[in-house]
Amino acid sequence: MSQKVQIWDFAVRFFHWSQLLLLVGLWYTGEEGMMAQHQLLAYSLLALIIARLYWGVFGNKAARFSTFAATPATALRYFKRPVAVNGHNPASFYMIVLLLALVLLQLLTGMATFDNSYISDGPLVSVLPSSWVDIASDWHKLNFDLLVIALLVHIVAAIWHSIRVHNVIGTMLTGKDKAFDQPELLRSSWPYFVVVAVLMLVLYFWQGHKLVALL
Repeated sequence: MSQKVQIWDFAVRFFHWSQLLLLVGLWYTGEEGMMAQHQLLAYSLLALIIARLYWGVFGNKAARFSTFAATPATALRYFKRPVAVNGHNPASFYMIVLLLALVLLQLLTGMATFDNSYISDGPLVSVLPSSWVDIASDWHKLNFDLLVIALLVHIVAAIWHSIRVHNVIGTMLTGKDKAFDQPELLRSSWPYFVVVAVLMLVLYFWQGHKLVALL
């Protein structure tokens, strides 16, 4: 049996599973009308995503978008004949881009959405025309449905791939996998968490402290 090596750094794994938990929390708080908590979770997720974009450029090889970016033809060929690879496979590139785009759109439209209680409106509501706020509110609801569909497709695909081709779920949990390529000596994830901390502080002093006061 081949010895397993570290493929995913802690930053990528932390972002992946934290994003899932935060999305569940956002759904629950939105359904329950807990708008202050809903927005606090949204700002936390925004900080994680911006930091992930940074890590996708300056992070370890497996975390960088340039490593697994693929042409549609390459992704289609992989989709037809999937094999085990270290890191993200070519077909997953488009799902990752789609999920990041949908989550960012959800967060941005949420900032321009009014709360029925008028206590915790999105911070952009007061600076945008009312027609734009109405559009953002409609898109916030529609985009959520699209996001749920994309997440379900992603989850089903990951389960199928883990059972039939390669245990990607287990690898994302532990970070370790068999070395199909030349393994990389991973650098520490601390820069990612520094960026997260800075963003969290900025967002807290911008809006978060007002929401904490509402709890």
